[in-house]
Amino acid sequence: MAWRVPRGFWAYLLLQIPDILLAGLILLLLHWWVGLSLEWALGLFALWVLTNLAMYPLLRDVFAPPRLGPETLIAARTLAREPLAPRGYILLRGELWRAETLRPQEAIAPGTVLTVRARRGLTLLVEAEGSVGDSDRKEAVP
Repeated sequence: MAWRVPRGFWAYLLLQIPDILLAGLILLLLHWWVGLSLEWALGLFALWVLTNLAMYPLLRDVFAPPRLGPETLIAARTLAREPLAPRGYILLRGELWRAETLRPQEAIAPGTVLTVRARRGLTLLVEAEGSVGDSDRKEAVP
């Protein structure tokens, strides 16, 4: 399996270039003016670069492209707040979405745990947990 560059890494690295160049310049000036040994200057520079790279996992979400849109809701879980027979509205991640059951003949009662299976336009196609074909049994997120 080939190694993949994490999302947002190049944006993070690009923003670190001025910082790394400034650190190198300061260490070079300390080498010339104060007499800092070249080994110490190179060691501190390498430590500076490694510190910047080590910070990436802590900051990766800031530099990753945002995940937006209804596609990010696929496989999300919620509770039915009103009956879906077969259409209605659900509250998911603080937003009200139009929802429709995958099986038009199925009516879903309020309080039923739902899983978003697909979308059609801006309508989410949901399935009640415990329905035929439902494989994951995790705790519901209200």
